[in-house]
Amino acid sequence: MKVGILGLGNVAELHVVALNEISQDAYVGGWGRTQSKTADFQQRFGGKVYSTPEALLADEEIEAVFVCTNAASHYSLAKQALLARKHVLIEKPICDTAEQIRELAEIAKEVGRVCAPSHNYVYAETMQRVRAHIDKGSLGEIVNFWAIYNKRHPAEIGAPDLTMRELMIHHIYCMLYFMGRPERVFATGSAVHFADPAAHDQLMIVAEYPNGAIANLWGSFSADDRSREPWSVYFKLIGMEGAAVVPWDTTRFGEARLPFWDDGTYWDSFYQIQKFFLKDCLIKGEAPLSTMNDAVDAALIMDAARKSIELRQSVEIEYP
Repeated sequence: MKVGILGLGNVAELHVVALNEISQDAYVGGWGRTQSKTADFQQRFGGKVYSTPEALLADEEIEAVFVCTNAASHYSLAKQALLARKHVLIEKPICDTAEQIRELAEIAKEVGRVCAPSHNYVYAETMQRVRAHIDKGSLGEIVNFWAIYNKRHPAEIGAPDLTMRELMIHHIYCMLYFMGRPERVFATGSAVHFADPAAHDQLMIVAEYPNGAIANLWGSFSADDRSREPWSVYFKLIGMEGAAVVPWDTTRFGEARLPFWDDGTYWDSFYQIQKFFLKDCLIKGEAPLSTMNDAVDAALIMDAARKSIELRQSVEIEYP
């Protein structure tokens, strides 16, 4: 499989490093909005540089496209790529609305190509093994789920909805992967660190299930957990017959140029999703571990959480 990347920023680096580990010949080239960043990316990772997205999509050598631009352009670029008959992996958040995600899924079906969200957390081997134990019934009925994230980010990046769309999306698609669709959510947020007082840097979402199970989703860009056993990135599931925990900060290396970039499990998750997408989905025809339907559900859950924060009350999620 030959891959092109639209958007050559920080997240593209995560993807191309993973691609090169899978195959040195997989990455063909990319397009970026900023000339200086694009030139730096090419100097570090090689590959062609395309003058426009259209030029990249016209390259018949490229079979799959990774959309790594800002979220506002995901829909239009992914649509272009699908209509150019490329397979597409889209970085999160997938699109601005659930309707756009549904449309991309329909186009992918019409043109016979795979379109998948880059919900990389669930592709980590430890996460997949926990799901396998759940499927076997080893943990019994799951009664509660915890997803916890504590990593300080620069105060100046704060903007309204940033923490919801950039962080809590991970918690929500992981919840869907392990637990399925919740029925209702209650959410609250606060600003204790970001320079913008209107920007939440801490969020809590409590999701309720018809069977009584509860999922607790905590995300903070305000502070690091510096305790002996830090809840930097931490998942726990408790069932009637057993329990499982997946901490992410188990392999650390180098300096964290960006928050979380010294976490080996984070980098490995990109390797795992690339490997699954290219080999299992595109070659073997298997479904992604997190689908576009899951991405639609995640968008609807985030909308319900936003509404809950505004109304300060529990909100029922309206699925199609």
